Amino acid sequence: MNDVEKYEKLNPFTAIWTRPRAAVRHVIEEKSSGFIFLLIVLAGFAAGLLSSLDSEQFLPVGGMILIALFFGPIGVVVSTVIGAGIYLLIGKLFKGKGTYTEMFRAILTGLIPQIWLIPIILLWMLLLPETYFLQADDMLLAEPDFLSLVFLIILGVISAWTFFVQCKAVAEAHRFSAWKGFFVIMIPTVLVIGVIIGLIALFFTMLLPAVGGAN
Repeated sequence: MNDVEKYEKLNPFTAIWTRPRAAVRHVIEEKSSGFIFLLIVLAGFAAGLLSSLDSEQFLPVGGMILIALFFGPIGVVVSTVIGAGIYLLIGKLFKGKGTYTEMFRAILTGLIPQIWLIPIILLWMLLLPETYFLQADDMLLAEPDFLSLVFLIILGVISAWTFFVQCKAVAEAHRFSAWKGFFVIMIPTVLVIGVIIGLIALFFTMLLPAVGGAN
């Protein structure tokens, strides 16, 4: 079997764990719009489920699963549309060669590890809703059971790998090193955090004199 045949038979859902850049390039160049739609649905479902972790359970588990399935893909589309534009522009500063379509596909492919979390999250929600919906500060005070701890470790490991793969995906779309991909992702993240901190500091700077004057 030659390299071309191996490339054509590459499965992005499994190759993302061992050959992330090859998986991203395969999706960019070979996969149909139908496959991209499938990624949007699955990645959105996973993101929707993750957003309900350690949050208030305002509906039965089945209702929250349906909400994640409906609204999750919408959220992923919006975030990917925006993220692709940002990463494309910042990547150009590092002499990246990607296009918007390539970046959009690359970001979605980078979410594949998160898709593997779907059965884990569903099991956690169904078997142990009392710990799944437990607030983060309450979880620190509670005595964790073994299964919840296993789910939490798996979640942490795959989340870390997803970030690593996203750096590789952005780098592959731009055809430069993974380190440049890391900085392309981190620059807007740091800027957003800086703006938020600045706004909070400004708010308290304006609030303190007003409180002091009232007293």
